[in-house]
Amino acid sequence: MNTRSIVAAQPTVRQRILDTALDEFYFSGFHAATMRNIAKNAGCSAANVYNHFENKAELLVDILRSASDEQFTATRNALRKAGPAPADQWRAAVVAHSLYTARHQRACLVANTELRYLEEVDRKRVVGSRDAQEHLFVTIAEEGVTSGDFTVPHVHQAVTAVLTMCAGIALWYRAEGPLSAQAVADSYGVYALNLVGYRAP
Repeated sequence: MNTRSIVAAQPTVRQRILDTALDEFYFSGFHAATMRNIAKNAGCSAANVYNHFENKAELLVDILRSASDEQFTATRNALRKAGPAPADQWRAAVVAHSLYTARHQRACLVANTELRYLEEVDRKRVVGSRDAQEHLFVTIAEEGVTSGDFTVPHVHQAVTAVLTMCAGIALWYRAEGPLSAQAVADSYGVYALNLVGYRAP
C-alpha cells in the first residue's frame, strides 16, 4: 500500500472525534461525558473539538442523525431488492433494520438511551428519520392487512412492538456469541411475520 492509500484510509479528525464521542456516550452516558475527555481520547485539543462541534449536544445529534439515516437507507435498499408481496416487504424491512442494530450496537443503544437528554430543538433534528422509518413500517403492515396477508388488528401497536423488539438487539447481542448478526436478523424477520398474524399459503 502506498503512502497516499494509507493517508486515505485514516479517519479525519472530525470522524475521530465522533467515534470517540460515541464511545464516551456509550460507556459514560451523555451527562457524564465531557468535551475535555472526548478531546483527550481522540488525541486532539479541546479547541480542536470546538472547531468542529459547538457542544456535546451537537456531537450527539450528529451521531444519532447519521445512525438513523444509515439504518433507514439500509432498510429502503433491502425493500428495493425484495419481492412486492407484503410479507416479503415486511420481512426484508425487519431483517435490514435488525441487522443494522446488531452491527452498530453502540450507536443504536446510545440513540435509545441518550436522546431524551437533548433539548426539544435538537431532538427534532434527530427524530425526522425515525418517524419516516416508522411510517414505512406502518405502510407495509397496512398493505398486508388490506391484502389479507396480515391479520393484526392494531397496526400502529404492532409496528411499535416490532421496532422495540429490534432495538432490544443492541442490549444483548454479542458478535463473539453463537449467532451471527445475519442469523439474528433473519430470526427477527420470522418473529415479525408471526407478530402480524401472517400464515404462509
